[in-house]
Amino acid sequence: MSAAVWIRGILKHEYDVDLSKVRWVQGATNEPGSHGNPSAPPLLNPVDIEVNRSTKSLSDLLEDGAVDAILGSDIPNALNRNPKIARLFPNFPEVEAESFRKTGIFPIMHLVAIRRDVYERHPFIATSLYKAFNDAKNLALRRMRHGGMLASMMPWMLAHIETMDRVFGADPWPYGVEQNRKTLEALVTYLAEQSLIAKPLPVDNLFVRVGVA
Repeated sequence: MSAAVWIRGILKHEYDVDLSKVRWVQGATNEPGSHGNPSAPPLLNPVDIEVNRSTKSLSDLLEDGAVDAILGSDIPNALNRNPKIARLFPNFPEVEAESFRKTGIFPIMHLVAIRRDVYERHPFIATSLYKAFNDAKNLALRRMRHGGMLASMMPWMLAHIETMDRVFGADPWPYGVEQNRKTLEALVTYLAEQSLIAKPLPVDNLFVRVGVA
């Protein structure tokens, strides 16, 4: 899961957390059992990890003191009902903005891949996909910034957009290898450190070399 890779990598590199000393419990945040059906191959180096097979969620285990913390994309229910449970960084917008200013890294997630044999038969596919995603993003940015009819029900949305622009610039999600090189290099470094890949891959080897106007 990309979010977990980023969280672990940031804790290691920015806060000197020794990941090797953590006993990991994999599970769903707010319901019992595993988070999905993990089918990844064994890690390259041993990691102290177990699947939550109890009748409780990770949120319940956190309240019970059975786990010390939760890393994940879901907010544990315990955060809203138990005053003893708190965010690690209560002022997380400021912490995240400062991290971006310092490192130039904006964590990105998810992947679109093309089979090599398909690309070799139809090389235009890569350029067409890239242009399509750019067009879709630009449509979304224009809609988000339209003040006449807001794109969401979030109060003060335009004020939040102004804050976002001050930190990231007009396009917080730039496409292209060079625009994301620091982020991509950090990601492959974290993947190697966490034993998900054998060694960091050259970023340029991950993408098709095509010219896009």
